Amino acid sequence: MWIVRPLVVICVCISHSSLLWGAPPLAGAIIVVDPGHGGQRYSRSYTGGTRGVGSQQTESELNLRVSFELVRLLREDGATVFMTREADHRLSPEGSSNVDELHARIDFFEHHSPHFFLSVHHNAGRRELTGHTALYKHNATDDTLYEALARNVNDALEGAVPGPKNELIHRSYHILRETSIPGTISEAGYMTNKTFDDLCVKTGFPRIEASAIRNGAVKYWTQYKEALVALKKTLDAERAALPRDPARVTAMALNPEFQAKMKARLAQVAPGGRYESARAGEYVEKFKAAAVTEPAAVFNVRADWDGKQIQLTGETSDVRYHNELIDLFVAMKLFAITNEVDFPGREGQPREAPATTTGPVQP
Repeated sequence: MWIVRPLVVICVCISHSSLLWGAPPLAGAIIVVDPGHGGQRYSRSYTGGTRGVGSQQTESELNLRVSFELVRLLREDGATVFMTREADHRLSPEGSSNVDELHARIDFFEHHSPHFFLSVHHNAGRRELTGHTALYKHNATDDTLYEALARNVNDALEGAVPGPKNELIHRSYHILRETSIPGTISEAGYMTNKTFDDLCVKTGFPRIEASAIRNGAVKYWTQYKEALVALKKTLDAERAALPRDPARVTAMALNPEFQAKMKARLAQVAPGGRYESARAGEYVEKFKAAAVTEPAAVFNVRADWDGKQIQLTGETSDVRYHNELIDLFVAMKLFAITNEVDFPGREGQPREAPATTTGPVQP
């Protein structure tokens, strides 16, 4: 008598970068992905960035969407990847300078000590302008490792982003100039061009762009791995010999003094450790009681939750209170904010968000 047993077939799905074919193409690589700008919708301080000509999508939002896809692809290919931000917010405290906001990127690069970094941006200009480019460090003794990353990324973007492959940009930009870590700023399309704006709001586009940047990164690591490993070893030794002062770090997430200050304020405003957008009005009132201690100070700010965003309105006589309130919401990870708080009597303080900028805006 034959006993028929069911045949069990185990299917193991292995990606293109699996060990079946050898080491993943980015094995050993440490990369920081920097979604450029951040906090355009709420910040009254410098953020930089542009907006879609029709969609009004902020560049900081699009940069983040592409960056999430890029991080996933790089990790699938074996890289260790860090991000400068994982939500739509500034990196330095509200009210800090342009230089502080830009240098906060350097803080992350130096903290994670990557082999290279990829800063994701999109461009702005006359409405007929289109195409893509990439930027590289202008003040290196030897351009090889810096120019090659920009060239590989720009080459890979060809066909993935509409328009021509524009020439590389080799000028002074803060996040390239102020570190010896190789990196590039990709400017993958003009959000001021209607065709590109229509394309980049589609669900599948960020992955297409990210795939191209990933291809450039893989080619770069394959070509220059040995040199990048050697450079990282040299830079790590320099950091060990001359450690950075944590108190001078401008990135909120990496500054222990700032983190301690926010922890103490959160304990006063929302001691339970759980934060809800619907309770934003309550948080503002508790913040006022805890922080606004000057008898003559005006702080008539309210927060209303409409189911999608926290709407900040009203006025305060001291912009410092506004800035600390914004930092508090960022610490709570309540980033969906519209900000119409006014500062009457404060000459030079904006009544509206800063104007949209055009072109690469990294001074």
